[in-house]
Amino acid sequence: MKAQLERAARLLWALVAAATCHASVAAPPVMALELPTLDGTTFVTLDDYAGRPVLLNFWGSECPPCIAELPLLFAQAPRYSQMQFLGIAVDQRAAAARFLARMRPSYPQLVASTQPEVLLRRFGNKAGALPFTVVVDARHEVCASRLGEVDAAWIAAAAQACGTASAR
Repeated sequence: MKAQLERAARLLWALVAAATCHASVAAPPVMALELPTLDGTTFVTLDDYAGRPVLLNFWGSECPPCIAELPLLFAQAPRYSQMQFLGIAVDQRAAAARFLARMRPSYPQLVASTQPEVLLRRFGNKAGALPFTVVVDARHEVCASRLGEVDAAWIAAAAQACGTASAR
């Protein structure tokens, strides 16, 4: 039964993503981003990565497509040394930390536990659904986004569209 529910959830997310995802977005420059790391020790801003493209992946520990895509993102991040990957848990800090304890994140994980819908809208996700991935270019303007699971081909296309050399 659980497997059937997960398959149904993935299908639903795929249908939502197909209806709303796009390869690039004509959007104004992104406003400042400042979020705490998952362990709460520091805050991270986009300005910390001045002059570098950044991939932002919004996820939740109760979101089946998020859970499915995280291992791929963790594996792909080291292949794109010119682009910084950041995970943003749209979740409660404790739940996200428990979930990630079973995984090996290869890039910083942040948490947006208060007013995540505002942050999602700022980056173009009007539906507020997860997973949601955004790539900002070196000027930190949105140049690619996708609502729904990403795959290696989408990451490669987004990186190229945003001015990042291909993966090594």
